[in-house]
Amino acid sequence: MDSRHSVLPAAVLEQLQPLASEDADRAFERARRFKRASLLTQSADVPNEDGRGWLRERHAGLSDIVTIAWSPECALRTTWQVFTDYWSDFCHPSSDDVMVWPDSERWALFYDHEERFEFVQGPLA
Repeated sequence: MDSRHSVLPAAVLEQLQPLASEDADRAFERARRFKRASLLTQSADVPNEDGRGWLRERHAGLSDIVTIAWSPECALRTTWQVFTDYWSDFCHPSSDDVMVWPDSERWALFYDHEERFEFVQGPLA
C-alpha cells in the first residue's frame, strides 16, 4: 500500500464506476465543450470541510450521478455526495486538472492543478 494515497472505505469504492478508455475519451471531450459563462471561482486551497461546503452550496443533489474526468484515458462515475465527501482525494494540487458534471449537464465543476475551483452554470455547447 502506498502511504501517499488515501484509502477510501470499501462502501465508497463500490460506488466508483471506472469508465472504459473509449468512454473516458468521449466524456473528456464532452466536458471540454461546456460554455464558460456565468463562472464562479473559488480557491481549492482550503480545508476539506470548507471545500465540501462550497461545493454543496453550488449543487445540493447529493444522490445525483456525476462523471469525473481527469484525461481522455481516465474517468469514472459516482454520486455527487461521494465526490464532495472525498473531493481532495479526487483533486490533487500541482498535478490534476479535473472536470465534474451531472447527467443533466446543467452545470460543470472544473478543478485545476493550481488549486482553483470553477463552477459553470448552463448546458453544454
